[in-house]
Amino acid sequence: MKYLIINLIFVSVISLLLNSAAFGTKLSNVDEPEINGYNNYAILSDEEYDRVEQNLLAGIKSDNIGLQTSSAYFLGEMKSDKALIYLLILAHYGNTVESRIIAGLSLYKIESDIGMYRLKFLRQSDDSEKVRSTFDRIYNKYISDNRSFKYEKS
Repeated sequence: MKYLIINLIFVSVISLLLNSAAFGTKLSNVDEPEINGYNNYAILSDEEYDRVEQNLLAGIKSDNIGLQTSSAYFLGEMKSDKALIYLLILAHYGNTVESRIIAGLSLYKIESDIGMYRLKFLRQSDDSEKVRSTFDRIYNKYISDNRSFKYEKS
């Protein structure tokens, strides 16, 4: 059952990546004025946002692989800077291919230069060909943007 859930998460995220002509664009609707959508965190108060972020951080530390993977995904959607260390650890030491890929994608989404530097290494050294090729695509997208995330935020 847990592998089914992990595979469903993996397939849905990868299909979004592969079917998107603009790979790497914001999948979140935070900047849109509408308040509907499952990943619109702009409708939360600061206290609620912090509570959600803390729960997801607890989830990424869990031993439950499905919970880890989904928490990593949503922390990327939230662009949580607090998740950086946990996502770096998950991208390198994750138990499944899916969890490592989701962690790498979330590092891109939170616009982490440190995360992209780590993916540069992992795209050549990971044991899985699928992870290496996906990290390579994410890193190449980062390079093709011809920018550093830290300068874009100002």
